[in-house]
Amino acid sequence: MSAPRLLIDIGNTRLKWAWCEAGAAVPATAGLPTPWQHGGAVAHAEEGALKTLASELRALRGSGPMPAVWISNVAGPVIAAAVDAALADAFGGCAPVQWVRSAAAHGNLANGYREPTQLGVDRWVGAVGAHRWLPHDTLLVVTAGTATTLDIVMAGTDGQARFEGGLILPGLALMLGTLARNTAQLPALDVDDTGTVAGAHLHWADNTHDAIAAGCLAAQAGAIERTWRALCERGPTRCLLSGGARHALAGALAVPFEMHDNLVLLGLHAMASADA
Repeated sequence: MSAPRLLIDIGNTRLKWAWCEAGAAVPATAGLPTPWQHGGAVAHAEEGALKTLASELRALRGSGPMPAVWISNVAGPVIAAAVDAALADAFGGCAPVQWVRSAAAHGNLANGYREPTQLGVDRWVGAVGAHRWLPHDTLLVVTAGTATTLDIVMAGTDGQARFEGGLILPGLALMLGTLARNTAQLPALDVDDTGTVAGAHLHWADNTHDAIAAGCLAAQAGAIERTWRALCERGPTRCLLSGGARHALAGALAVPFEMHDNLVLLGLHAMASADA
């Protein structure tokens, strides 16, 4: 009996996970699929979150075989140890775990970072996931999380592709929070508050709340749009938008884009499938 797969994306703020049933077919789609049957997310700071997650995973496994676990982690060794403990709690034994690292290449995707192993593993795995399903396209991969990352995958005419690097800027929530923490009279906003100024055209706000929201959205959207235009000068480009703040950014973008729930999990799925 083949084993199910458990995919885990440990970000700076949240852990996202997906469970792929053994033998489940990947749904047919013209773009990026979501090839798992169950999933969720928990915040690192949430009391008892990993205990609850362990119970969910135990129930998903039932009496079936031990899952193969693939993990991307950018949050450090403390949370890694806590996840190890949660997996032991869930499965009552040592499930085979693959802690993914950035590498010089995956398949026909080369890592063009100056020091390939220094590339954030989430950025690398997200690029692998996007390229797996869009292998002939030049991609601008935008992940709107604690940080907003813009990563470029250039497709070659010879069937090869190259991760070219990208940009890292403070995420939308980080921008909003920094203004509140470091100024005396500006209000604290969260990502949900930016919905009041949603729209791809820049708003001239007539109140401080909206001025902050519009300013932070414009900074994020401006970086994405500038990068997309530069890539389009070299040829057709697809912009992919993922991450927890993707819906807030989506309303501010004036370029075409496609959204996906989690490109890191998609990349882990691609790596696990290639290794099977």
